[in-house]
Amino acid sequence: MTTVIFVHGTGSRDPHFTETFEEVKRELQRRRPGLEVIPCYWGETLGSSLRRAGASIPFYDSTKGIEGIPEDMSELVLWRMLAQDPLYELRTLAVRSNAEEEFVPGRVTPGERLREEVARWFPSAVVQAQLKQGGVAEMLSQGRKEVTESTAYLELLIAVSEPLNPYRTAIARAFVASAGGLAAVEAGTDAVGDNPELTTHYVRAMADPILRDELVAAIASELGPSDKGLVEWAGKQLWGLAVRLGAMNRVQRKRGAITDAVYPFAGDILLYQARGEKIRRFIHGLVEQAAENGSDVVLLAHSLGGVACVDLLVSKTLPAVKLLVTIGSQAPFLYEIGALSSLDINAGEELPLTVPRWLNIYDLRDFLSYIGANVFPDRVEDVAVDNGLAFPDSHGGYWANKEVWDAVLERLPA
Repeated sequence: MTTVIFVHGTGSRDPHFTETFEEVKRELQRRRPGLEVIPCYWGETLGSSLRRAGASIPFYDSTKGIEGIPEDMSELVLWRMLAQDPLYELRTLAVRSNAEEEFVPGRVTPGERLREEVARWFPSAVVQAQLKQGGVAEMLSQGRKEVTESTAYLELLIAVSEPLNPYRTAIARAFVASAGGLAAVEAGTDAVGDNPELTTHYVRAMADPILRDELVAAIASELGPSDKGLVEWAGKQLWGLAVRLGAMNRVQRKRGAITDAVYPFAGDILLYQARGEKIRRFIHGLVEQAAENGSDVVLLAHSLGGVACVDLLVSKTLPAVKLLVTIGSQAPFLYEIGALSSLDINAGEELPLTVPRWLNIYDLRDFLSYIGANVFPDRVEDVAVDNGLAFPDSHGGYWANKEVWDAVLERLPA
């Protein structure tokens, strides 16, 4: 029997951790039915947190909260959610909308009007030109099909109210995200339209936020007339000017919100350097529990989780661990610069022979991933993958990449 222990990386907290773990578990068990997959969620109790409720941050009480997240940061968060769930925004709008208009026989409701607009839409030459390559119409049409056949879309139509512009934009984003999701899954195999090069082009194009937003705007404008398009365009220009002229004032006004969004990532790294032993003990405990049940163990670790697992295996002999998989990990780099105390390679120390087979997966566009074979010759197997995303999204984009799962499943113990 084999047990895979999933160890998350820096900054991961719920609900993101649970969503990621379920994605990892689903993919592993789909490919290897009956495989035991358990979470190692150390971030909640052992990760960094504001233990004095933000007492060290000036005016924290007045500058925190979801309303204080800067517009550019909230856009990034939204697209990360859409990359995992293209219907996320539609579900949110359906819940927030309260369409309670009186029924009038013969009158077309806003939802019916929107449905007719969507049904008539087909990617125009203008939309395809946004991607600077023809032939994407079929992919976007497939994205529309996935969206319009979903329960989330049907529930949204019931909840729609005037004005329709926000719904058109959300639906356009869902089309783009859905087509991108299909491309990411199928890239390198039978792509939509039997064109792997086109699918790869689309995925990479969507990593450009400017191009992605232009595509969404083009689709939304084709769905229906906008009564404030010029106002929105002017607002974007003024917003860009405001960012350039008033960035410091914005940071000061939103300091609490920015800290809330950023500190778990940097804080976990600093905390691990100072008190990493608690995290390693937590991982060790899960390994021992699995070993007591007679199971072989695979440590599947992302980012800082990989650093902790390597540190643990260097410091302790754990015969139950048959395979270590680090994904997007900084462990090789931190060992090379002498930043980890468990092993000093600059003093001639070698990776202990008790460390099991080590598979290290990295993406060249993930600037937080490193290679280990040159640091530990003949002890680390590096596998390069392409998540089809720009940094920083590339750092969290491994779980939707078929190349990752092919590499992992090929090396899992029987």
